[in-house]
Amino acid sequence: MINFNKDVMPLKNKFYRLALRVLHNHEEAQDVTQETLIRLWRRSETLANADEAEALGLTICHNLAIDTYRREGRDHDNLDDDQINLADTALSPLETISRNQQRQLLLKQINTLPDRQKYVLQLRDIEGLSYKKIADALNMSEEQVKINLFRARQALKNSFKNKERDGL
Repeated sequence: MINFNKDVMPLKNKFYRLALRVLHNHEEAQDVTQETLIRLWRRSETLANADEAEALGLTICHNLAIDTYRREGRDHDNLDDDQINLADTALSPLETISRNQQRQLLLKQINTLPDRQKYVLQLRDIEGLSYKKIADALNMSEEQVKINLFRARQALKNSFKNKERDGL
């Protein structure tokens, strides 16, 4: 049995970031995160360990976010640097400007990826989840996760190569 405060509550930021990646809206992402936590609370006595809670939570969060997105039936703006709070260490003003420009370009390129690739990239490279956890959360095989991750990384790599070649 899990300890909800110790095992689940630290995951709320992961759930929020996943919901935000799907919904592109802070309020909706917060609502989905809250509902995810409520559903995990209701099932907490049946969960064996923290890994199981995380996998189930990611699945619930992803499904709720997709349902919310479909129910709203509207297009959302793409995420920008203001919506994803990425902490900087102490940098000079020039380094800060350069890093912000790189972030904006990266976020713009990520937003052009197909949804599955976006979600897999978010969960693997940003959240650091295992292939198995991602596969469970997104209802796909581990091979599909690896393929989508490879394609997402290749698309980003090619995009940056083209930008460098074009001098942007």
